[in-house]
Formats: sequence, C-alpha cells, structure tokens
Amino acid sequence: MPKLVVDPLPAGCVWSGFTPPNVDWCEEELCGWIVNPAGTWSNLAYVVFGLWMWHAARRSRDERLALFGPASIIVGVFSFTYHASYTYFLQFFDFVGMFVFCFVAVTRNAVRLHWIDESRQWRFFAVGVVSFSLLVPLMSETAIPIQTLVGLLIFGILAQEFAIWRRDRGSGAPPYRFYALALALLTLAALASLADVTRTWCDPGNHWLQGHAVWHVLSAASLCALFCFYARLPRASTP
Repeated sequence: MPKLVVDPLPAGCVWSGFTPPNVDWCEEELCGWIVNPAGTWSNLAYVVFGLWMWHAARRSRDERLALFGPASIIVGVFSFTYHASYTYFLQFFDFVGMFVFCFVAVTRNAVRLHWIDESRQWRFFAVGVVSFSLLVPLMSETAIPIQTLVGLLIFGILAQEFAIWRRDRGSGAPPYRFYALALALLTLAALASLADVTRTWCDPGNHWLQGHAVWHVLSAASLCALFCFYARLPRASTP
C-alpha cells in the first residue's frame, strides 16, 4: 500500500474505492469512467506512433526493430487506463509499460556493447522488466518517487550510448541526427510535465490541453525518433 500523497476521489465515483496514485497532476479529477480526459486521450499518440513503428519494422524485415512498435503500444494502453482511472493499481502497469520500452533500448545497446549476444537478449529483456516492476511496490513504501526508476533507466540508456559513441568515434560511428531529435523532444516533454506537476503551467479545468498531456505526445514522438535512429544502424554492427 503506497503512502497517500494525493486526495482520493469523492465517494460514489466509479474509481473511488481504489487507492489513488502517488502523484497529482494539474488536471482536475472528474467523477466518471475517465477521470483525466486530457491525460487519458493524449496517450493515443503512443498507439499511433507504435502502429507506425510496427509497420515500418515489418516492412524492413529487421528483427532488431520488432519490439519497438508493440512496446510503444503497451505504453499507450497502460498509460491510458491509468490516467482514465486515477488509481495506484493501474499506475503500476503504467510503470511496467515504461520499463518495457526502456528495456527495448537497454537491450539493444547491451547487444551493441557486446555485453550479451543475440541469443540472450530476450532473457536479458525479461529479467530487466520484471526486476524493475518488482521495485515499484517496494519504493511505494519509501519517500523516493517511483518515477526515479524511469529516470535511472533513461540515464542508463544515455550512458550506454555515450560508451558506444566513444568506442566507435572516428571508425564509422552512426549518424546521431535522430538521436539528437529524440533527446530534444524528450527534454521538451519533461519540461512540460515538470511545469504541470509544479503548477507553473496549470489550468485544472482545461480537459483538452495539459502539461502532462503534452508530455505524452512529445515523448511518444521521441520514442519514434529513437526508433528511426536504431533503424539506421548498420546491421553488421550487431554481432
């Protein structure tokens, strides 16, 4: 059971019998099946980009890209249900979705760094997602925000890519145009989400445009840009 840091929904609402999440975004909670409309519907961006990535991966017949599309769709579906419900129970699956996509990149980079070979990537991926998912209920009992886990994974992905860049610079390092675009979009997304949670940019009654909804759209575009980066890596770079 997480420590309550936000107010529960009023009695009589659809989701009022559930424990609320560990963060209260700016958008006003409605008493209905969809508690935060902007925060909910904006997750369709992950699904749309995910379907495009899935199609592009199938068309390219590059097995290294196979997980990107499904992972983005999982992020969108899990985040959609979480923001629709405003519950800790479904927030857990929101984190699972983010772990799934993060470990797609972590696993690809682990192969590129020769930490693992292709035959072990699925085990590496599964162990990583399960391990981080198990940390969510444990961290819920502490003062450390669960979102820290996602931050650690993003830092790990960047550290891996930096190590690859140092190894390959001057000897056929891949172009980083799409990687830079992914970082720029993710930075803008994080700033919008930060402005939301700190109430720097906050209109609770606006159920069309919210800072965290902007996070969803821009971070989904960032994931797509990251996919484009990996799609342009030479296949020979993976042993």
